[in-house]
Amino acid sequence: MAATTTGLAVGSILGAVSLAAVLGNVLLLVVFGRSRRLHTSSPATCFIANVAVVHVLAVLLCNVPTIAAALSGAWAMGQAMCMVQTFFRALALLLEAHTLALLAFERYLRICRPLKHEEVFSGTVVLILLSGLWLCDTIIALNPFYGWGKITYDQLGFTCDLDWVKSESLLIFTTLVALVLPLAAAAACYIAILLLCYCLAPLTGIIGRQVLRLEKRVSPVSTTDEDKSPSQRNEKDEQGNNNQETYAEKLRRQEYRLQRLLQTHEMGAKCAEKPRLEVMRKEREGQSESDSEFEDLPPPRTEMEHSRREAELRAWKMRHRPREVALAKTTLLLGVVFLICWLPYLVVTYVKAYALVSSAAGTLTALVLVHLSTAVNPYICVLHSNKYRRHCRKALSCKKAR
Repeated sequence: MAATTTGLAVGSILGAVSLAAVLGNVLLLVVFGRSRRLHTSSPATCFIANVAVVHVLAVLLCNVPTIAAALSGAWAMGQAMCMVQTFFRALALLLEAHTLALLAFERYLRICRPLKHEEVFSGTVVLILLSGLWLCDTIIALNPFYGWGKITYDQLGFTCDLDWVKSESLLIFTTLVALVLPLAAAAACYIAILLLCYCLAPLTGIIGRQVLRLEKRVSPVSTTDEDKSPSQRNEKDEQGNNNQETYAEKLRRQEYRLQRLLQTHEMGAKCAEKPRLEVMRKEREGQSESDSEFEDLPPPRTEMEHSRREAELRAWKMRHRPREVALAKTTLLLGVVFLICWLPYLVVTYVKAYALVSSAAGTLTALVLVHLSTAVNPYICVLHSNKYRRHCRKALSCKKAR
């Protein structure tokens, strides 16, 4: 069958989109691979790299067969390739949606609950999450091979797809698993970040002052007591006796004071041992010295010490929160673009399944947008994020990014 004018136009557009997708995603993976700082410091980078890998595979297994069918006017790759294309399109949809949801959750913990973020998103946990994501989504994408759904060739869209008219239950299941649930979870995380950064930020100072008051109530003896004369300390002891201080409160106060002295001594030793060049390098790369000091401290022994450390870490994170919020804006933009690209395909599919109406213009528009979703993510990351743009510039200048 000879190619039509529409097929040639669609094939040319999809060819340009696929070329841009391959170049952008491969460049992003090269930048991530060359920068040790990117793939060791932030789990968000691992999730974005996972999406880039999915997009490269989607171009090879989904876009290329569609381009060949559009340019030739017929499907000439056999039933096996038709099944592979349908399977991997579903797998790419599931992986991208679930990875973006995990990315939103990671941003929520990083900004709103930094202590919990250090516990949850370690290097091993990130690898386990990504491996489990690929395994579960592969099982879900294999539904047509279990007999749930039938694969056919769509002449209007020059692509193989499920026959949604005969698989309405699978359509509803895919919509819930691939779009509704992940996007709802991601929206909840971004709303929590919005509330914390723009609505609850003025309360941070109030909370910090309340913590300090609570510390003073538990530890009324401050470090300035050592500078007082013995008579002043005796007067304060007499006032404490008049206030009928219990033995448990006295022990708690002494334990707290001893912990503060030990902590001050340990932090001073660490600061003295650190070379100045290492400190300047970490400040230039955006790493918080306070975070590393906090991680090296011994575990808290009392609930009061845990609360104090949590308040201190929250104050430390406030200095670096604008950078984390900027990355959260980038990930939010990735989610919005994903929804814009896949929503027309969903609408066209539901219209075709329930109204039994098929429009060539609507089908081709949805097809182009789905293929466009594989190309826009790397350019959004580079253009919208200063950090990724800086590392990309270093990679293009042939300098080893740290």
